[in-house]
Amino acid sequence: MPFNSKDSNFYNEKSILDISMIIDWNKKQQKYNFQTLPQTTIISLNKNLLTRKIRFLSKRTKGLSGDNYIINNNFMYSSNFGNGAPALIGHLEELRHLGVKNFVFIGLAGSLVPHESKSEIFILKNTFSTSGCTALYSPNDSFKPIENEWYRNLKSKLKLTETIGWSTDAPFRETPSLLNYYRNKKVTHVDMESASIYAFSEFYKLNAMCIMVTADDLTNNLWTPPKNITKLNTRMSSTINACLKA
Repeated sequence: MPFNSKDSNFYNEKSILDISMIIDWNKKQQKYNFQTLPQTTIISLNKNLLTRKIRFLSKRTKGLSGDNYIINNNFMYSSNFGNGAPALIGHLEELRHLGVKNFVFIGLAGSLVPHESKSEIFILKNTFSTSGCTALYSPNDSFKPIENEWYRNLKSKLKLTETIGWSTDAPFRETPSLLNYYRNKKVTHVDMESASIYAFSEFYKLNAMCIMVTADDLTNNLWTPPKNITKLNTRMSSTINACLKA
């Protein structure tokens, strides 16, 4: 892409359509039912991964895409905002401008190498990208979280294994040569969101952590679907609760 050249000013340019314009318009239309948001949001795939009790005791927001709950002064929960990085990053842009500074994503990933447990849960310490969203936030092809006190504190309390991932927004173009290419870079899992989240957080200098649960399997360059969806959802729900306690 032409703006990836070293002398390009693209990454320093202000966007013509700024998220602040959308937010100001929403406020004039009185779409929001809140004044401020907590500084930390936990992001996942489905509102039902948050316990019914917590959802009942939380304030459900209006005006934001998807299902969003303000749990307390410190945390909110976001889900059902759409599929893949484009929908997610658009949502994060809005949350960022409304005051959220810390993003914890809990999602599903496909395994590229054999693992003892197909429900293993882990933190991505580095993610390679073949996702379009990342190119608009950074010219890099791999991304890491900002390893500051916030990140180290959460990692130490969760006590999860770290690994290297790869993100793509074209899952139906995961060819054998592409999978082997990333295996050679020590990648163990593939997902659709983590690289864009880290590129977004790097661009705005925000905190982010991507936590993944192994779901489907591509270890032999053949796709095997998840065997126990209930177990996967239980692991994700438990991780959400662990983040709230941390």
